[in-house]
Amino acid sequence: MTVSRVLNQSDAVREETRKRVQDAIRQLNYRPNLMARNLARGKSLLLGVLYQNSSSAYLGEMMVTALKTCRQEGHHLVLEDMPQSEDGSIQPQAIADRLALVGLDGLIVTPLLARTSELIDTLAEQIPQMVVLGTNNLNSGITRISFDDFSGAKKLTEALINKGHKRIAFLSGHADCPASIARRDGFEAAMADAGLKMTSDLMIEGEYNLETGMAAGDKLLSQSKRPTAVFCANDDMAAGVQLAAHRKGLKLPDDLSVAGFDDTAIANLVWPQITTVRQPIGRMTQIAVETLSKGSFPSDLEGAAMLSMNHLQITDVELIERDSVASPK
Repeated sequence: MTVSRVLNQSDAVREETRKRVQDAIRQLNYRPNLMARNLARGKSLLLGVLYQNSSSAYLGEMMVTALKTCRQEGHHLVLEDMPQSEDGSIQPQAIADRLALVGLDGLIVTPLLARTSELIDTLAEQIPQMVVLGTNNLNSGITRISFDDFSGAKKLTEALINKGHKRIAFLSGHADCPASIARRDGFEAAMADAGLKMTSDLMIEGEYNLETGMAAGDKLLSQSKRPTAVFCANDDMAAGVQLAAHRKGLKLPDDLSVAGFDDTAIANLVWPQITTVRQPIGRMTQIAVETLSKGSFPSDLEGAAMLSMNHLQITDVELIERDSVASPK
């Protein structure tokens, strides 16, 4: 009992006794089994991240932040890619069972996987704690950290309009993704406020990747009356549109302005560098890990608002202006 108290840094041990025990521990080169100790307490120290679309640029920043914050909070990180069947559908019960076997203390779910409540509800039945990132329509009992996608998209669209653009195309993400819907709604609100028309030939659905950005760019830039600007719902698709424009011999941003969303690494790696809205995915991930570790949201968060007891929204919207946007010629 005395040794246990020393290992657990209890105050109920005399200093002389503590010193003798610590000397013995050093002489024997004893190392406590943290896994066994925490399992006895009902804790595994394991936090997980469940993700999909490993090619997405934001995922790298998210993983690095999750790993760093887990280390700071005394946890180990488990990464799990969401498996899909041959027809592309997901199997909620299979992944929930798999994660339950790992014995996670908590789980972070990335935005694309929050499109339907079936997966989240199934996971919630077997995972002790869960935080879902991104805009979603989940029930109020799920802990969520979202970004104000609507305001971000509206602010960026207004910036394009203020540059003199009127024929603006919008490349959305998955039609059933709440973040995609919020960004499209923000775009449409800014266009409506400016009295600008939106036509179906300028509204295209993508899949948040470079390939669909290239395909959309080819389609938009093949029109007899092409847009002067393209607003893409993420930076990967914006990079794809730029690549399509380069292949057609267009000069950017003189012949075409392109804007993205998220401010991921790819926005700085392409030329011209992409004007975008910064979604603080690193900060959101850090808050998620701290919330799982401590059991509640951190207090005194700046640039954020509690929309409900379990829903924290980052409200600080920052437009990052780079070289991909200019006034139309």
